[in-house]
Amino acid sequence: MKRIYFGILLIIFSEITMFLRIKPFVYWFTPLVWIGYIFLVDGFVFSIKKDSLFENKKKFFLLFVISALIWWMFEYINKFVKFRGWIYINLPPNELEALTMGTLAFSTIFPAIFETKDLLSLFLSHFDLKINLKWHGLISNEFFLIFLFSLGLIFIVLPFTIKTPWLWAFVWTGFILLIDPILYLSKNKKCILSLIERRKIKTLLSIFFAGYICGFLWEFWNYWAYSKWIYTIPILEEIKVFEIPLVGFLAYGPFALEIYDFYLLVRFVEWKLEKIKFEFLA
Repeated sequence: MKRIYFGILLIIFSEITMFLRIKPFVYWFTPLVWIGYIFLVDGFVFSIKKDSLFENKKKFFLLFVISALIWWMFEYINKFVKFRGWIYINLPPNELEALTMGTLAFSTIFPAIFETKDLLSLFLSHFDLKINLKWHGLISNEFFLIFLFSLGLIFIVLPFTIKTPWLWAFVWTGFILLIDPILYLSKNKKCILSLIERRKIKTLLSIFFAGYICGFLWEFWNYWAYSKWIYTIPILEEIKVFEIPLVGFLAYGPFALEIYDFYLLVRFVEWKLEKIKFEFLA
């Protein structure tokens, strides 16, 4: 319960200092409110199943590190693609503070998705969801995996060569197509292709819809924030979810699957390095 209370109090504190424009907290609203959300959801998950991400401190804090690193990668993609997707306004006047605040905000993205996924998994566990699709070995077909990998590579490269906002859809799906075949060939049972092959529909749905729940909250809190991001994508702007065009909001589901794959890839690389280190010292 302490985590739940801490999360609620931090969210309330963040909201009050943001609406009253109390400095320096008004600049730090986004990371503070999301840390509050993460602990709140973690507390709920723990109260239900007596286990949560926070119980595994290494995995919990590693999520923050991976999240910051991966999102900085997306920031550089946004900087160099032909059509920029977003900009930031009202950042702290001190450059070091702005960098620190931004990094902390970026670090909350993965934990928020994973905590929400765990909470949704508890909800979906009460339903009998089955799919009867017969893949006839398609997923395990080497040519199919090569096709997905090649398509992912094309998706990632195109936004750097063609100037159109529509190609942002490729950024939020390309890494899935690129990374997941690698994980599948590495016998990773948690990757998306493996989950599809083993008909783990609940796990896929919990990740996918966690993206939309967090996406709604990201847009909701960003709408009121002082330090915030502004979208520069002129696609169907008359239909919005707070400040994001609806077309852009639809990307949150695939985005959640993408960061899920990024996490699995980092853990796989970490495991391989540990294995090499062990063999080298043996």
